[in-house]
Amino acid sequence: MNSTLSDQDPEEDLESEDSSRIFSAGEDSQLCDTGRSSEGAITPNTPNERLRFGRRYRNGSNEAAIMIPPEEKLAQSEQRARIHAASQEDVPAMQELIRCVALARISFGDLDWKVARAHVNLAEGYLQIKGQSPQAKLHCEKAKEIMYSNTRHPVSEEERKDILRCLIAMFLTLGKAMVGLQNLKEAEQNLLKSEKVVDELRQAEEVPLEEIRRINAEITLTLGRLYMKENKAVEAVVCFEKVLQMVKVDKGENSIECVSIYRDLAAAERARGAHDTSTQLLMEAHSIVLTNAASGEEEGQITHALAEAYASTGRAEDHYEAEKFYKQTLQCYQTALGAEHATSLSILDDYCRFLILTKNYATASRLLHESLPAKLSTFGDFSVEVEETYHLFGGIELAEGHQKAAYKMFKKCLGIQTFLYGSQHKKTRATQETVKLLSKSPEVAAEEVKTGVDHLKQRPVFCAVVPKHTMSGGTKANIYS
Repeated sequence: MNSTLSDQDPEEDLESEDSSRIFSAGEDSQLCDTGRSSEGAITPNTPNERLRFGRRYRNGSNEAAIMIPPEEKLAQSEQRARIHAASQEDVPAMQELIRCVALARISFGDLDWKVARAHVNLAEGYLQIKGQSPQAKLHCEKAKEIMYSNTRHPVSEEERKDILRCLIAMFLTLGKAMVGLQNLKEAEQNLLKSEKVVDELRQAEEVPLEEIRRINAEITLTLGRLYMKENKAVEAVVCFEKVLQMVKVDKGENSIECVSIYRDLAAAERARGAHDTSTQLLMEAHSIVLTNAASGEEEGQITHALAEAYASTGRAEDHYEAEKFYKQTLQCYQTALGAEHATSLSILDDYCRFLILTKNYATASRLLHESLPAKLSTFGDFSVEVEETYHLFGGIELAEGHQKAAYKMFKKCLGIQTFLYGSQHKKTRATQETVKLLSKSPEVAAEEVKTGVDHLKQRPVFCAVVPKHTMSGGTKANIYS
């Protein structure tokens, strides 16, 4: 008997054991309720057996998950965060980045540099994914506190380079967050600190030059945008030209990565009055977009920049080019995103402002009228977009000398502004002054007097709107006559 059991397959032993649990005494000749699939796996057939089978599977999975070390869980969570971020899955990416902070603290303690790296990664997520500068600043400052409190020396040269990379990312992200918070002085200080750490990383062994150029390009690009906010167009041009050369060396002269740099450089040239250079740079970027067969949104971005560049020259001969590129921009976004998309409607408003600037009031008014239902359905009755539309309507009517119509449009705009900003906001008060001035014009004043004093005369006779009642005795009479 023992020799027979020892010769059995282990899976058959497991099946016999399972069968003995579900059969009662005296039922040895009955068939087992647990079947076997063609692959040899046990397939529960009865509800009770399926329940027990599922419970054993879940318990086994939970035990396996519990046995995974936290360092391995951290690596898995970091990989999932990168995958979600690359797929533009914002919510799962942020959840994984938050989980990484907790796992790093469990794995290494509160004051290890790897915990600081997890905080920096979370700060980058808040800044790039959610666009929230205050949260990014908070986590960068926490990372800085950990890095300055950490007294443990790196155990290897590779760890030392990783610490330097963490410091670079920390100062760079903090600088970007300060730019978003308009704290430009502190932003510049952090960006310059990151440059110093990059110089130290460059001196380390076996650091690829491509990595150094990529980091330097990102820092220099952020510095250029910072100088633009500080109205330092000359310094910004120097930064953007430097970044453009770096990107051309790494990616090639006709790479799509050059397009955004061309846009920044063109904006800096336009800020210092070099309009022809600005439009020439944008035309180069436009040719790169067409060569690379970019998406409709990417083409729309560059054509929009071209339209604004030609419109800002102030020269009448450039108005034709500006209108042409505004129409191309609108077509690109409407094809890619739809006519009722928020970006498409925003571009339409920009085009209408240009038409108003060039005194093409009829076309601007028609486009605004056509877009108003879409704005109401997309943004709502009391929204910034609808308020801006009524403000543009008022400006058109006022420019054409229609004071009564302008008064009505500005009054609608004032109601929305009061709801959105309050009665003491500068936009609300400016519109209040416009409405007050228009109310004193003869056309509007006459209308106000008519609606105020003659309103009672225009009402119907009271007895005309009251139904006749049947009096007692069956005689119909008007009780108010």
